[in-house]
Amino acid sequence: MSALRKMLNLPPKEPKGGDEGIAAAADASTEAQEPRAVEGRGTRAPAALGWAEEEESSGRSAARKAGRVAIWLVIGLAAFTGVRTWIFPTKPPAPVEQADPQAEARKNNVPEAEAQQVAARFARSYMNWNAAAPDARAKELEADLAKGVDPKLGWNGSGTQLVAQTIPGTVTQVGGKRARVRVDVRVSVVTGSGKNQRTATSWRGLEVPVAQGNGRVVVTGQPAMVGMPTAVGYKAPDSPESDAQLAGLTRDTVKDFLKSWASGSEDQAAAPGADIEPLGSGLALDALDAWVVDVGSGDKRAGTATVRWKLGGAQIQQTYQITLTKVSASSASRWQVEAVSAKTA
Repeated sequence: MSALRKMLNLPPKEPKGGDEGIAAAADASTEAQEPRAVEGRGTRAPAALGWAEEEESSGRSAARKAGRVAIWLVIGLAAFTGVRTWIFPTKPPAPVEQADPQAEARKNNVPEAEAQQVAARFARSYMNWNAAAPDARAKELEADLAKGVDPKLGWNGSGTQLVAQTIPGTVTQVGGKRARVRVDVRVSVVTGSGKNQRTATSWRGLEVPVAQGNGRVVVTGQPAMVGMPTAVGYKAPDSPESDAQLAGLTRDTVKDFLKSWASGSEDQAAAPGADIEPLGSGLALDALDAWVVDVGSGDKRAGTATVRWKLGGAQIQQTYQITLTKVSASSASRWQVEAVSAKTA
């Protein structure tokens, strides 16, 4: 403990009652053990009477001071943080899960795939009517309507209209397991009779209200006709420069391929390993109106072909992007068609 008191720079401990006698006896015993001075031989140095204090080196002094500072720091830290926290450290709080508002909102959405399927089927029945068989329309509509909704849905029971095609589109979620589904419907309207009978076809836009309930999606009420999208402007990127020489060398190659493609023997005119699906019967090449090869290099080159087909008693012009590849055999080489696709403007 004396070393600790020394490090903390505390005053020496004073002896308690009764300790003085013990100290005096110790001093007497020490004096008895020391030889007395012999006359004529001088006396011993004062240091021989007891332990002489040695001067403390600078290194030991610095170490003692550093130890004293460390001990006081530990005591101060314990007082500041509390000894209890050292023995029973507090557990960190559990991480708080951040709520995802979009995820919560999606829980109230109608399943899109099922909503589109139901709306497309319903739109076909809804836009298809015949005054001669009104009950057939109502029976079809009841399969997708919520119970209690009148299957006539505003139709007065007259007229004739046929549906050729339905295309489901955007599903607009409105919350609470409800949504609106856009459906484009291709209809044919028959007017007149006999020699004066006419059929007019057109596209109609329809929005169908749906909701999810009792395990499935149902139509909740009358749909509404809405407008069809209109054309917008588009600026195509500039066309690449053309390679007139290669276009002249490969024009007959492309024309022969198109003839074979229309006749169903495209494998004979295409490059080895090319995977080009047949066009089907009833099509014939009328003319290769234009063939332009883009400037480039290497054994693969791209070009644009403007083709006129004969189909259904008419002529129809289409534009293709054709990829050519150079095929070598022995010392000879030639260009052949490797791929055909629609031209992207």
